[in-house]
Amino acid sequence: MLISETTRPETQKIRLICQAAQLVLENGGETYRVEETALRMASGLGLSDVNIVAFPTSIFVSVGGLSRIRRVTHRGTNTSRLARVNDVSRKVEHGLLSADEAEAELAAIAADPGLHQLTLIAAYGVSAASFSLVFGGGLGTLLVALFIGMAVQAIQPLFSHMAMGTLLFDFCGGFLTAALAQLAAYIMPYGSVNAAIVGGIMPLLTGLLMTTAVRDTMYGDLISGIARAVEALLLAACIALGVYVGLKLTGMMGGAVL
Repeated sequence: MLISETTRPETQKIRLICQAAQLVLENGGETYRVEETALRMASGLGLSDVNIVAFPTSIFVSVGGLSRIRRVTHRGTNTSRLARVNDVSRKVEHGLLSADEAEAELAAIAADPGLHQLTLIAAYGVSAASFSLVFGGGLGTLLVALFIGMAVQAIQPLFSHMAMGTLLFDFCGGFLTAALAQLAAYIMPYGSVNAAIVGGIMPLLTGLLMTTAVRDTMYGDLISGIARAVEALLLAACIALGVYVGLKLTGMMGGAVL
């Protein structure tokens, strides 16, 4: 069906709303935040009779007689992107950005690669080392946890483009953490193996995802809340399975006994 000149601006506005909602959902935003962002933009763009429904894997937008569905396959956590999309939506709501300007801003946000991999490796290592201290580790444990954390984050790009990349990365991260902690203790006793393992897996855990699930449930988005909670538990199970396999294999190879 051909789109008339009067309809063409409406399709651009709907596309813009979908793009903003998708960015919020892909970067860890709650369901209510996705819908609120889209409604703010719709109000600023002068659209009426707007209905928006968001789920963890899809977005449905209906404006008048036009409807759009967006499938969301990639999800993560990037609070910087969330803040930037929120800023764009509020500017559109208050008439400070036109549709074309907002579309350019959202395209720039989507194209932003984020933090450099070396920065992420260093941050993961420091986080793992810090948690090892919290769980009773000493200086030796801290150094081992630092190395383990950096090694785990270093392999993350290998899984980023896989269909089940997050699950596989969590399993491999748990496995690598347990195996390296055991092997390091076998080569040179350094202190608490338990603290090194717990410190190494703490950055992998899905605390923010579970928090988002609880917030979705409290806001009445029961389907999204349950889906996110199941996802968080599944990811935690993959980490635990990876740790178990790592401990068993290194134990069979003569690794340190906890």
